[in-house]
Amino acid sequence: MVSNYFIFIITYFLIVLSVVGHGLLAIKLTKTNVSTEEIGFVGLIGIFFLILYSYITHFFISHGYLHNIIFLIIGLISIYYFRSKILIKRNFIFLFSIFSVVFIAFIVFKTHDDFGYYHFPYTYYLNKFSMIIGIGPINHGFKTPSSIFYLNSLFYLPYLDYYLYHMGAILVLGFTNIILISNIKKYFDEKQNNEFFFLNLLAFIFINVFFYRLAEHGTDRSAQILIFLFFIYILSLRGGYENFDSILPKLIILLSIIISLKSFYVLYFIFIIPFIYYMIKDDKVHLIYKIFKTPILYFSILMGICVILVYFFNTGCLLYPVQQTCIGGIEWGIPRSEVSTLNTHYQWWSKAGGGPGYSHELEKGLYIQNFNWLSNWIDKYFFNKMSDFLLGLSFISVLFLIIFRTKKKDFDNKKFNNNLLYYFLIILLLIEWFYNHPALRYGGYVIFALIFFIPLSIFLSNYEMPKNFRFKIIILFFLVTSIFIGRNIDRIIYEQNFYQANFKQNMLFFTDKRHFRIDTELKELSKIYYNCNPDINGCSNNLDFIIKKGYGKMILIKIRN
Repeated sequence: MVSNYFIFIITYFLIVLSVVGHGLLAIKLTKTNVSTEEIGFVGLIGIFFLILYSYITHFFISHGYLHNIIFLIIGLISIYYFRSKILIKRNFIFLFSIFSVVFIAFIVFKTHDDFGYYHFPYTYYLNKFSMIIGIGPINHGFKTPSSIFYLNSLFYLPYLDYYLYHMGAILVLGFTNIILISNIKKYFDEKQNNEFFFLNLLAFIFINVFFYRLAEHGTDRSAQILIFLFFIYILSLRGGYENFDSILPKLIILLSIIISLKSFYVLYFIFIIPFIYYMIKDDKVHLIYKIFKTPILYFSILMGICVILVYFFNTGCLLYPVQQTCIGGIEWGIPRSEVSTLNTHYQWWSKAGGGPGYSHELEKGLYIQNFNWLSNWIDKYFFNKMSDFLLGLSFISVLFLIIFRTKKKDFDNKKFNNNLLYYFLIILLLIEWFYNHPALRYGGYVIFALIFFIPLSIFLSNYEMPKNFRFKIIILFFLVTSIFIGRNIDRIIYEQNFYQANFKQNMLFFTDKRHFRIDTELKELSKIYYNCNPDINGCSNNLDFIIKKGYGKMILIKIRN
């Protein structure tokens, strides 16, 4: 229907503008040292503060229609108020163009396999309820919520309801593209075909070719997209300390969003070690003190506290499923033995022990030990997803060597050594990834891409910029955009034919009773909660939970045999 499409598209662009507006407001209120002309990073700052706001308010209220409409309007008022600083014609066209292109990925019928299982139910729970303590055991995925659910819960609006739940992934993809393209243009205009020019270009190609399918982003690929940006900025810092004041808040924001999206990315804190080491080595110790004078750092710490509190109130653990962080004696807490079992399950699944066609005869605990999983992983996973992925990375690398190898400049052997410790830690992360969770979705995409692209970028930066350089870049941009659009059109046609999706009538994704099963269960539990006296005794007239009241909240205590 025309009205369906019209409302969907208009709301889509209003949300984009509102997020930028919230970013502008946050920059002004926190005095964050990011130029308002960097519209891509203004958008990411908007995402950062929207996530933080969503976490904080969820402790007290649900994110219903009225709440979300008011919040959307505040963002639009903000962008109107600051319009002279950002909505110049060039920026507006740039913003509109990028989000018009990525919109085609937003047209989805078949969603991620985990979407109906826990992505949708958890986000919908945020829209219908304020925090319920002990909700983790109600669903496998409720134990490990992602900040993208909290972001998406703010886009639950009248008429379109929950059909904007993919908006968070689109925002990350769109604003990241804007940042990468802006960086590429800046280096090109300054005639700097240095390693960071090529690293931005390779990242742009990678995320739009490999991550074109929005429904597959889940909670993982948005984080990996932002990891590209994190490394681009942290690697560029050593050669540009004069930009420290503007790069530092970007690194803090990126790392905060990344870790909030997926808890195991807390491992990326390890890159603080070379960050500090290089500043000391380069006699920039005085810059370390600036870190603690950066207001965004304290909002980042607040976000970390909120994430930990959500884990705690959901599961009784500070960082699920790390058994050592689980606090004993918490009545709603998940027993450590159960946490350990689930940790084993995650490893079993990522090592090709579980999934369609991945079953194996060994018991889970035995399967994951001593590389018992390796032969099955090679057979089921490597010679499928991994081999195709590595072949794609190799093709891009060879293509760049063919296109950009020209006349050599004076070779600078210090470029790689400048950031050798960062590269060493990436290799270390690869080893950790392979040993504990060797699935591309668990950080593998970006680790392998960086291992390929960092040395390739340094190598290509030793060649001069030829006369037809601009033409080559334009052709690459055209090809990548065509591939992104073409692959999504092909996906849409497939969904029409295979799933009988009727995109002529509407562009809304498929839902069924499975998506609402948790909401139905929570409504039944709420009825029990309101119809008994939980202040005196727990309400045990439920097969799965004892229901109590505490801290002004409903507390679910899992009944275990």
